[in-house]
Amino acid sequence: MLDDDKLSKWIEQTVQSGDIPRKIVLQKIAKTLKKKKPYKKKKGFKYKGNGPQTRASLKIIPLGGCEEVGKNMTLFEYGNDIIILDMGFQFPEEDMLGVDYVIPDTSYLEGKEKNIKGVIITHGHLDHTGGIPYLVDQLGTPPFYGTKLTMGMVKKRLEEFDLSKKPRLNTINYNDTIKLGPFKINFFHVSHSIPAGVGVVIETPQGILVHTGDFKFDFTPADEHPVDLSKIAELSQKNVIALFSDSTNAMKPGYTVSEKYIGETLDKVIKEADGRVIIASFSSLISRIQQIVNSAVKYKKKVFVSGRSMIDNIKIATELGYLKIPQGLVQKITKKTKLDSKDALILTTGSQGEAVSALTRISLNEHSQVKIKKGDTVVFSSSPIIGNEKAIKTVMNNLCRLGAKVISNQIMDVHTSGHACQEDLKLMITLVKPKYLVPVHGELYMRIAHKEVAESLGMPSENIFLMDNGDILEIYKGRMTKAKKPLDTSYILVDGLGVGDVGSQVIMDRQTMADNGVLLVIVPINKRNRKLKGKIDVISRGFMYAAEAEIVKEIAKISEEAYKTILKKNPKAKRGLVKKFITGKVDKFVHKKLERRPMILPIIIEQ
Repeated sequence: MLDDDKLSKWIEQTVQSGDIPRKIVLQKIAKTLKKKKPYKKKKGFKYKGNGPQTRASLKIIPLGGCEEVGKNMTLFEYGNDIIILDMGFQFPEEDMLGVDYVIPDTSYLEGKEKNIKGVIITHGHLDHTGGIPYLVDQLGTPPFYGTKLTMGMVKKRLEEFDLSKKPRLNTINYNDTIKLGPFKINFFHVSHSIPAGVGVVIETPQGILVHTGDFKFDFTPADEHPVDLSKIAELSQKNVIALFSDSTNAMKPGYTVSEKYIGETLDKVIKEADGRVIIASFSSLISRIQQIVNSAVKYKKKVFVSGRSMIDNIKIATELGYLKIPQGLVQKITKKTKLDSKDALILTTGSQGEAVSALTRISLNEHSQVKIKKGDTVVFSSSPIIGNEKAIKTVMNNLCRLGAKVISNQIMDVHTSGHACQEDLKLMITLVKPKYLVPVHGELYMRIAHKEVAESLGMPSENIFLMDNGDILEIYKGRMTKAKKPLDTSYILVDGLGVGDVGSQVIMDRQTMADNGVLLVIVPINKRNRKLKGKIDVISRGFMYAAEAEIVKEIAKISEEAYKTILKKNPKAKRGLVKKFITGKVDKFVHKKLERRPMILPIIIEQ
């Protein structure tokens, strides 16, 4: 085993401006492992095989995480046995109007629920855990495995859905080995933007697989637990057949900035602020919260917390020992809380500009307790999730109008990513030395960039697999191939309490209404003879204002003519056919007149 403490101290001494020389690190590791030379580029990666080979191939199927940043979920299937890695959700894309979350499509697992031996959760972020409450019942409530903090967050999430008594939650340590059917699984600690994250080593009858989870090489992390270099380096001697590696930051050169540097920047902001400091961040950034708490103690400030998820996560992390907070320092904001003192430091959610978040309400001067005063400093200690940029800028502008000084990463380094940049990715590939690489966790352009990083190290292009959700990888006797026919997967949308009941047609209808509004054509008819009984009424919403507008009268006239025409041609025409005919005529007229396509809804009322 490598002496992690000595190695980490040595690496820290070589850090210059956050850039660690990879070759020097590798030489040090190689020397410690008593190798003559550090790892060099080669044309190929030799696989000697590991464990007994059998007739069954190993299947790896991503159900999410390979076409987006989010809803991570991967199946590993050998014979009749299945294990699952992560079960997250994705925040909706801009065109998914009204949708809360997107979860993986698990229809492939229907009828195979009893074959699921367990679910491994790499860390506590919602893009890896958020799908659990929606999927656990339909998957037969399999056992879950994760670190203490990860399982604590999963448990809290399940309690919110009244599911706390159903799934079996098992806590693992970094040195544990668990056996699930033919799969032997062990773990290694990784640095990320939340403590207690793990990479996963899966030993199968067809070879050893390594999944990094979300990671970066941070040798000076806020929680003082750097990545487990010794275990990762030892993987190079185990003939790893495939590495599944995080691709989120594969476009970015260099190394990811250390949390230590971010903590120092936040400390300076807190020290030099003239008035109150309000820091908005992700509620799961437990290590960041610890840094803020440490600075608050240092400068004798009181910490007040706003936002349910922030309050819940601080409570969980404190109870499990991941946060060390002096008694009485952190307080929940209540109606009686006095926040006028310049020594108040407010921790809040809403760094993504969410409509109902605490920070958004503060920016609109609608928060019942927190009112912005001139001299307040508001820090956005987070990076924007794709699609949230406009909402975040709106919140920033509103805060500035109220007199606050706003600080974000564009001004100074108050946030760093939890994901590996290019040099981190090179270091992971170089240490593990896999035969095959599968870039995961990211959009296609991110995974292509990861592929190019691996090729720069000498890995053959044919040994790097770019997968979409539903693609099937098969490993047999040391060879990996992609099946010609992928699974038929689709988006499963969560809207309020509804799961999967919002389909593509509903989204298209919402998009149509958002773009061009809706026209209701009310057609009153005689129940006995189906003749019109009174005038047709046209109601416009989002299409044009003023019921008296001339075009509305014309639409009513077109609708009346259409109704009479279809009944004249076919007196026994069914209601659906009548509505379709009216819709077609009105749509043609409106598009010709205004070049718009509103949603047209004929409503036939029998009297």
